[in-house]
Amino acid sequence: MLNVWVLVKWIEWFTVIGVAVVTVIRPIMSSFTKITENLTKMTHSLDLLNRDLQASKEDRTSIHDERLDKHNVRLIEHSEQIETLYKERNL
Repeated sequence: MLNVWVLVKWIEWFTVIGVAVVTVIRPIMSSFTKITENLTKMTHSLDLLNRDLQASKEDRTSIHDERLDKHNVRLIEHSEQIETLYKERNL
């Protein structure tokens, strides 16, 4: 008779543990799943933003280089004009 009561107590404990697992751990795991999905979406968005930022940086660099080239040409023209004026004055 004693063995039956011990067996019943063990079954009760396993039932309590099983209910606790189902009611506590399952919602936590579903929350972790949602968090993981959101992090994946955010990672994808950040990758797209980084790609756009890199393209923007390349455009800015290109524009900056163009402006520097134009300024260099103008500086050369101005220095040639100054040399010509200086030579004309000294004649």
